[in-house]
Amino acid sequence: MSALLLPSEILSMSAQAARLLVESGDGDGALLYLALLECGGDGAKAAARLRWADSRLLPAWERLASLKLAPPPAAAPAPPPPKEDDRLPEYSREELTAAQEREPQFRGLCRELEGMLGRVFTDNDLKCLYTMYDHLGLPPEVILLLTGWAIRRERRLKNNPVACPRMPQVQREAFTWKRLGVDPLDRAEEYLRRQEGVDQREWDILQAVGVTDRRPAVEREREYIAAWVDMGVSDELIRLAYERTVYQKKAMNWPYMNKILQSWHQAGYRTLAQVEAGDRPSPRPKPAPAQSQDFQPSQERIQKNNDWLDEFLAQQKKEGV
Repeated sequence: MSALLLPSEILSMSAQAARLLVESGDGDGALLYLALLECGGDGAKAAARLRWADSRLLPAWERLASLKLAPPPAAAPAPPPPKEDDRLPEYSREELTAAQEREPQFRGLCRELEGMLGRVFTDNDLKCLYTMYDHLGLPPEVILLLTGWAIRRERRLKNNPVACPRMPQVQREAFTWKRLGVDPLDRAEEYLRRQEGVDQREWDILQAVGVTDRRPAVEREREYIAAWVDMGVSDELIRLAYERTVYQKKAMNWPYMNKILQSWHQAGYRTLAQVEAGDRPSPRPKPAPAQSQDFQPSQERIQKNNDWLDEFLAQQKKEGV
């Protein structure tokens, strides 16, 4: 006997997505797509569900991205890196001084960042930088890219051309980059291009979903925004999805709205007209016109008509007409 299927236990997939997966012939890509469906589009949860090594996960993710069924690989989850928590290494002043003396690369990096941020580093600043360099193992060129982006973001958010982030802020972003596996230079450059694209639209999208006080998106909001930017969703569709979300949920609900936009993307809807046309019910076929019962006369009726005609003609002849 088959198990009872409850509504929450049923996954839906568009015919277009199914066709793309079948035509690709990539079994791992199909499995990853099913895991993403099951986990509501959460890449980290899907990766944890599959428990694949990075060597298997990333090619599958790249395949889905090439089919436009998932964000680019830079957004794919990576193996867990060191977490930013209470177990951060405690570098003493002596260790930091020794690192500057024996590691010219770190010393040069320190001077470069002091110039970018416009201040002489304190011991705490040096700890943050050495944590990125030594504990996380980020290449110096990646740290420079990250810091430059953090500076541009801080100035944009504060609308201040000389604002600069504090080193703990840069360190937090470094842990995010490490967690996402974008520490190689080529992946860092690709990730940075993506982030700058999200930066350009972040506030417009926050406004479209009802945010009135200018502020940066929190991490989870930014993940959704980044996914929508990757899908190429217009501000018009975002506003429509927001209206439908509030109508159904009585408040903004990011996961619910994300599912609406994902369903439209998978269906190939890119404009309001396409969404509205797709939402209209299919016209019902017109009923066939009722046919007269005499349209196909039976043999009996034909015989009766012939008999009546013979009788009528005989009567006319009898009366001399």
